[in-house]
Amino acid sequence: MATRKINLMFDEDLIARARQQDLGESSKTDVQVVEDALSVFLGLRALDESRAQGTLAPDDADRLAVDEVRAVRRARSRA
Repeated sequence: MATRKINLMFDEDLIARARQQDLGESSKTDVQVVEDALSVFLGLRALDESRAQGTLAPDDADRLAVDEVRAVRRARSRA
């Protein structure tokens, strides 16, 4: 993924709260915390958008998603 440097100012409390949501992993930089939070936010938005377009019932879609995540994790643990 291409990156470019930009300067942003964030409220320190916001960064602290994001860090807490990330299980307080203190080894991450503020930049990493913000990038992770944005990735989660965008991923959840994409999930919501795909659910709105899907034909599956919400419970069925959740079950399918969980099954797929578990399959990916099993495949990674074998690698």
